Amino acid sequence: MTQINLPFEVGQTVELRSFISGYRGAWFRCKILKISQKRRALFYDVEYLDYPGESIHTTKVFQQLEGGSEKHLMIRPVYPRQCHENEVLNKEGGGLEEAAVVHDDWKVGDLVDWWEAYCYWSGTVLEVKENGSVQIELLAPPHGEGSIYDAMSKDLRPSLEWSLEDGWTVPFSKVGEKSQCAKLMKHLNEDQVNEAESMEEEEQSGAEPREEEKQRPTEKLKKDGVLRLNIMESESVEAAVLDLEELIVRFEWMKGILAPHSSEKSSWIYEPYRPSSSRI
Repeated sequence: MTQINLPFEVGQTVELRSFISGYRGAWFRCKILKISQKRRALFYDVEYLDYPGESIHTTKVFQQLEGGSEKHLMIRPVYPRQCHENEVLNKEGGGLEEAAVVHDDWKVGDLVDWWEAYCYWSGTVLEVKENGSVQIELLAPPHGEGSIYDAMSKDLRPSLEWSLEDGWTVPFSKVGEKSQCAKLMKHLNEDQVNEAESMEEEEQSGAEPREEEKQRPTEKLKKDGVLRLNIMESESVEAAVLDLEELIVRFEWMKGILAPHSSEKSSWIYEPYRPSSSRI
């Protein structure tokens, strides 16, 4: 894959991971200084933002794990804004298009990133303690270092996955029942907000709905490619139950945040869940 297929550019802040032993499973904040291509391979020169004394590092954008054949993208955009459900999201969204909203306290099985030694290490919560700390296990080799550590809850963020096809997604916990420790919210631009307000005014005035509004909601969502259900991929009972649980959660969240009686019109919507293919 060439640079023309990637959304990154010189001067952009990104996150970078490494497959070097001792640093596997960690994400570093970097700034892209140079983009080059050698023998059909793509390289970025990056500056580590949290390691001021570190020299400029040249990294291969697509790499393979030792003994593996699959190529992994080593770069992703800067992590979305993080907040809790009880926090108020302002209309600017901190300058970012998306926000990762943490449901509540961390639970056993949650997939998290741990801030330690000026980078984020991906792992799983093994135990939640009363003193505001947790025990986490880092990703197993070769994807991570696989060790177990005590960490403070305040130093954790939800693990997210990013791909060229789907953007940011929240992975499911691998322990016990399938669950997610966060949801993604997407900030509407001005045109989208105006369109929503216009539709609301038409509804209140009793105006005849436009032709596209007469479609059944599910038909319109399918046509627009927005509604992504597990049942579309599998007709199993489990897929249907997962879809129902997901829709209930979305409905309850929207009732609380996008309620019509709110004094301010919210410019936030929930990002539709897009199933991710794998953890890594």
